[in-house]
Amino acid sequence: MVVTLDFICLRLNPESGLPEVMLQERQKGPESGRYALVGGLVWEQPASDGGDSDETLGNAVTRILKGKVGFLPNHLEKLPPEGSVTRDASLGWSVTIPFLCLFNRPDMAELDQQDGIKWEPIESILAGEYPLPFDHRKLVNIAYEAFLNKIKYSSLLLYLLPEKVAVRQIVEAYDIFGICVKKQTVFSRWVNTGLLAETGEKRSMAAKGQPSKLYRLEEESLSYFDSEIGKSYNKALSAVRS
Repeated sequence: MVVTLDFICLRLNPESGLPEVMLQERQKGPESGRYALVGGLVWEQPASDGGDSDETLGNAVTRILKGKVGFLPNHLEKLPPEGSVTRDASLGWSVTIPFLCLFNRPDMAELDQQDGIKWEPIESILAGEYPLPFDHRKLVNIAYEAFLNKIKYSSLLLYLLPEKVAVRQIVEAYDIFGICVKKQTVFSRWVNTGLLAETGEKRSMAAKGQPSKLYRLEEESLSYFDSEIGKSYNKALSAVRS
């Protein structure tokens, strides 16, 4: 049985702040020339080009992401596997292990200049306006729903934001995903607990008003909360279930 890895790579558009998915043009095999999720086969045996076999899942993840993207994401999370005989007719019965990948690197603009890489608004994919090959739309849907559920009670969303971020930016980012978060909540759950530390820098967030303090995430892994961070409304949830 063939095992593949598919990476649902998310970023926030630098201009609009809306979520986008990284797509890569397929260079060979079925659906060649179409854009699809970044992914690849797990190498059980050494590759024909001389590459080593993947001794662990982590080896395969690193090989594919560094080879096709150039670097690893800010956050990587394994999702439940998907498999069937119809996923890819050329492979027969196959299983894919999807990963949610969050990027916030300042050098992400370099990817925009690479041939065969593009970012597509996630809503256009979920609505079927931008068709993807195989079961990739389903994988995007699964990953996005997991993301939307998890940002309600964890620090996951901050891994999409700049390394140095203002409280106002955090509040605005949650609003994009349909969650109303108050500034006081950000201070009580992150700043006052030391998960967000002051950088000593400030940045103007609007034409008028005082510059805002910038903070840096200090945690080594996700933080989880006992209750949801804010009140949810249907702004984003309707998109993933349409």
